[in-house]
Amino acid sequence: MEKSRISLLRFFNALFIVVLSVVILGAYIYQYTARQDPCPLCELQRLSMLCIAIGPLLNLRFGLNPLHYSISIFAAVFGGAVSLRQISLHVCPGFPTFGLPVLGYELYTWAFIVFCCSLVTVAILLLFFREGDTKEHRGMSPFEKCSAGLVFLITLANAVSVFMVCGIGVCSDAM
Repeated sequence: MEKSRISLLRFFNALFIVVLSVVILGAYIYQYTARQDPCPLCELQRLSMLCIAIGPLLNLRFGLNPLHYSISIFAAVFGGAVSLRQISLHVCPGFPTFGLPVLGYELYTWAFIVFCCSLVTVAILLLFFREGDTKEHRGMSPFEKCSAGLVFLITLANAVSVFMVCGIGVCSDAM
């Protein structure tokens, strides 16, 4: 029973990573099909979603530990704050929104929903944690490896995307 609970927890950690990755991939698909560069707040939201995935990744690689989820919680709170900032920029009547709505909501509103759902997901995963789980560690299953690889590829794509939009960041006027 204990081994199956730990296996199930590891599976849900990997599934959580995959869901976050699909959300970020959806943002990339939207970005390139609509031919819109993401704004700095959008980039921060994507980075926050990638940082949320770090907690479950650490659990898969080094064994279940509730401390790993603290990274996810901090990232979700930060990302939620950034999303609320962007929502507040566009809440005034007659003020233009950024991009086309998806299922009636703007992408930054969807991001806020993702951050709230991430907090709830981490809380649920913490409910199933037991004290002895930190001692239990095994190698990663193929599904867990694929989820980790997916996050790695998305992180690499995000770095390339930010570099293409922003450049190196060296300002010639400052010199």
